[in-house]
Amino acid sequence: MKNKILVITIFSILFFSTCQKDDSLYELAPANPDKQILISLINETRLKGCNCGNDYFPPVNPIKWNDTLELAAKEHSNDMKDNNYFDHKGNDGSSVGDRINKYSYKWSTCGENIAKGYSTEQKVIKGWIDSPGHCRNIMNGNFKEVAVATKGAYWTQVFATH
Repeated sequence: MKNKILVITIFSILFFSTCQKDDSLYELAPANPDKQILISLINETRLKGCNCGNDYFPPVNPIKWNDTLELAAKEHSNDMKDNNYFDHKGNDGSSVGDRINKYSYKWSTCGENIAKGYSTEQKVIKGWIDSPGHCRNIMNGNFKEVAVATKGAYWTQVFATH
């Protein structure tokens, strides 16, 4: 009886560990998220102000899309998908600043939001706004430019200011 329980336990651990890493359990992001929808949703929130957790953030200026930041965002989404991990730190140890530097964007401040398993622009923005730390990035008036990129179930949002 002990051996059967041990075998079942080992099988369960292996099965559930494998399933948790399987991206097929997550909704896939659109391969080419709509920039206009993303900017509109981000700026709608920034222009009206919002609560990020228990902290109220007053309205801030709108943010613009930046194609160079999109390259850095795409690199990170690709890396997370291709190497099956979910973290702000790149598989090579890189930070968001390192990834932005790679594309010769001269930044003075930067930030990053990541997400996994959202199927639409509306759902991922709502998820970020519902998360206090991610919401703070969206409401950070020091950020002037943004981009978002996806791969598989992964989303990366990069913020920066020259």
